Amino acid sequence: MRARPARALDQAPTVFRRDTRTPDDPANGTAAEQPVFYRSVREFLGQLPGVAQRFWLLVVATGVISGLGAVALLELLALVKRLAWDGGPTFLAAFQHASPARRVIVPTLGGLLVLLAMLGVKRRLGGHGTSGIIEAIWVHQGRLQLGRALLRGALAIVSVGMGASLGREGALLQTGAAAGSWLADRFGVTRRQARLLVACGAASGLAAAYNVPIGGALFGLEVLLGSFALELFGPVVVSCVTATIIARIAQGPSPSYVIPAYELMRPREVLVGLLLAPVLGLAAAVFVKVMGWVEVQLYRVKPGPARLLPPLAMALLGLVAVRFPDLLGNGYDTVKSALLGEVPLALLLALPFLKLAASALCAGAGVPGGLFTPSLFYGALLGGGLGELLQRAFPSLHAAPGAFALVGMAGVLAGTTHAAVSAVLIIFELTGDYGVILPLMLSSAVAAATSRAIEPDSLYTAPLQRRGVKLPELPRPEWLRATPVSALLSRDAERCGPETPFRTLLPRLLALPPGHDLYVVGPGGELLGILALDALKGTISDEALLSMIVAADVMDEGAAPITSHMTLAEVAARFAEADLERLPVVDDQHRLIGTVSKRDLLKHGRF
Repeated sequence: MRARPARALDQAPTVFRRDTRTPDDPANGTAAEQPVFYRSVREFLGQLPGVAQRFWLLVVATGVISGLGAVALLELLALVKRLAWDGGPTFLAAFQHASPARRVIVPTLGGLLVLLAMLGVKRRLGGHGTSGIIEAIWVHQGRLQLGRALLRGALAIVSVGMGASLGREGALLQTGAAAGSWLADRFGVTRRQARLLVACGAASGLAAAYNVPIGGALFGLEVLLGSFALELFGPVVVSCVTATIIARIAQGPSPSYVIPAYELMRPREVLVGLLLAPVLGLAAAVFVKVMGWVEVQLYRVKPGPARLLPPLAMALLGLVAVRFPDLLGNGYDTVKSALLGEVPLALLLALPFLKLAASALCAGAGVPGGLFTPSLFYGALLGGGLGELLQRAFPSLHAAPGAFALVGMAGVLAGTTHAAVSAVLIIFELTGDYGVILPLMLSSAVAAATSRAIEPDSLYTAPLQRRGVKLPELPRPEWLRATPVSALLSRDAERCGPETPFRTLLPRLLALPPGHDLYVVGPGGELLGILALDALKGTISDEALLSMIVAADVMDEGAAPITSHMTLAEVAARFAEADLERLPVVDDQHRLIGTVSKRDLLKHGRF
């Protein structure tokens, strides 16, 4: 049912085209069949409000634009490769056939292009973009600047084509997200729908870039939206399928990596994958921390010299590439060789860390591009190296290093993104190899948990954390159980003494903001009771009693306060039993220290 608005788009032109077929033409179908189809489509659209109909059409349009944009950007990447590098059917072959001087000059020219673009727009254009998309969704109500995104995307593709050690997917995610934002602003959808369209565009860009419609959709849900809610699932899936169909028409339906049918199904092989998972999780945490450390150090450079960082970083990359040409570009060909078991052990052990340093240098210096592909490179070669070492230590294992390269890709991707579900399906769709699915699933789950324990922020949320951007917390049960009351404590509670005349208290009660109460405290600050305006309406109506009543006479002593040692999960349970909008918080001596609001508790989670 979700996909029918797209079919309605396909049928719409027949309303305006003159039908030259005769009534007996078989293509017309019977008179009973044709109205049934049209009636079913009309009924579906008719059941939706006008805003909903427009939104679903925009979901399909977002997928179309993302797919077309992905095809155009990948064609641009191929063009840059032909112009910048001589010879070779693949990027790696072109790098290897290039002279040492060319390996230095071409990346440096790419860095100079970045410098010129920065001077033109008078701002940095670096970073991998996914963090900016998350920030746009949750902080800026789904708003992205289309012009800047297109410039940044084209610049990222050109930079990667000229050797930047980053991924092509950054440009595709950014342009897809910006297309969704542009459509949302142009057609006046709600802000909630705008945020969803931005996520649809980014997920569609990833799906089209790597031919991974399922993984792209789950990436959008798990990483960008942080939820698998059914109302989010439909639009993201529709846009990803639409973009992938367009990309497949242009590039073909084959998986991104065509590899042998590996199998790691025996118990000892699954156990080995499980034992490797903590190592992969640690490696993923190192990846995130190194990327952040380099970015922080380079951002400390003064604005004047900082303009020269892109060409200097690319020139340094070119110098290292004279010895290690695999570091140039997004590393697709090297990953494929690792999956085929064709990379020597020495390179399997050295290249992951060199790639990490090269990618961190380029991204930190302000060269735009993605970090998704570098993390695949890092994980594949690291997994392949560990598999080779295990094979040499235990010859009876009979497992190809290429199979463990797959496990390494999934484990590191799950660890860097903190998204185990989408990592498993993305790697599966990239290769189409089901024989490694069991260790793939286990290693992804354990690696993600290990990485999160070491580094609480993912590769995409860590830059936002460093900039002080506050994102909504995920409503995870462990988060509710682990977060203390102090996270939401408000210390502006209104207090009064037990002997305060009620006539004096009444103006204060009436002046309180909605949902606030007055708290009766003793000489030492201990909480004695609560004065809630709604509960005192009967008392207020009897004016004769106002001069005779004090706070202690009408306070509610039955409301159980919250202690400072409670967790938010326990606070939520207390709110379920209380009629108050705020609950008092006391310390170990029962002294009032503040309040917690039901509104704040609900706003703090992403529901």
